[in-house]
Amino acid sequence: MRYEVPISEELIDELFPFWASIFGEVLPDIAREVFLGAENAYSGGTLYLRREEGRLASTCFTMQSKAVPSLAGFSEVATDPQFRGRGLATELCSWAVEDFRAEGGEAFFLGTVNPAAARVYHRLGWRKLAGANVMANILSGESPEAFLVDYFSGEGATVVEASPADRIPMIPLVLCPHDWQVMDANTSVCSTRYATQNSCMGLYVRFERIQMGGGAWFAARTAEGKVVGLSTARRDDAGGFQIDAFAHARYGEVWEELVEAAVGASQERGEGGCFAVVSVEDEEKQSWFEALGFRRAGSGAEFELDGRRVASVRLERSCA
Repeated sequence: MRYEVPISEELIDELFPFWASIFGEVLPDIAREVFLGAENAYSGGTLYLRREEGRLASTCFTMQSKAVPSLAGFSEVATDPQFRGRGLATELCSWAVEDFRAEGGEAFFLGTVNPAAARVYHRLGWRKLAGANVMANILSGESPEAFLVDYFSGEGATVVEASPADRIPMIPLVLCPHDWQVMDANTSVCSTRYATQNSCMGLYVRFERIQMGGGAWFAARTAEGKVVGLSTARRDDAGGFQIDAFAHARYGEVWEELVEAAVGASQERGEGGCFAVVSVEDEEKQSWFEALGFRRAGSGAEFELDGRRVASVRLERSCA
């Protein structure tokens, strides 16, 4: 069966316990409200489902960006242990891929740390991205790396307040290898060159929590809706705001605007100053912050990059 979001409350009440029994958690990446249609203006959600012997047996779920319809995320691939080995998940995943292809899709992203599941996905066209437990199914047949190079060709972007429209388009940006070790300290997003990225559909949640905690975040978008940069202003316990930002190398010129948008949000939301915490090895990023009036003020918390601990520099700026 195939269901388009919004999905009925009755079915959601059946799905969440099913997923919790398999994943051991209650769906942290996609909220119940999303299945009820809260983000329909931004993404199209589709649930694929099989029943066996009158019971919920297998599922998968896709979210296709409406801003960038060539992109989609893949999640909630689950099969009741009693019905495993029958190819139910493979059937549903194949169905989802073909539907995405028919709708003009180009790149399907998913995250998995399960080697057995990864083998199934590989047979269906997904390929692992370097430095990540994330896979991409590029429907043209080219490699994920080649797709990302072409995807980020172009120039020019506008900085706007982020929204659910960025849930899917932010995935390619984070998965690209970046020169800076720590791209956004507020959300623990690091470059795949230095730390394994395990998240895919869960990336958006990290940034959404910033806003839920009284902060703000911003996206740099191209005219085509591609996300090429992100910034955050996270409220700390002392009433100040920690600022961070990163952008794709081809769109480095928007970094300053991203930072200033985050600083501006901190001025609107509090009376404390703002600061940044930067890896000591990200010397270019330190100098860029200093060029915007941030001044060194000692050390910050250490970062952990795949088990290696890296010291940081704290830079402060008056935001009053």
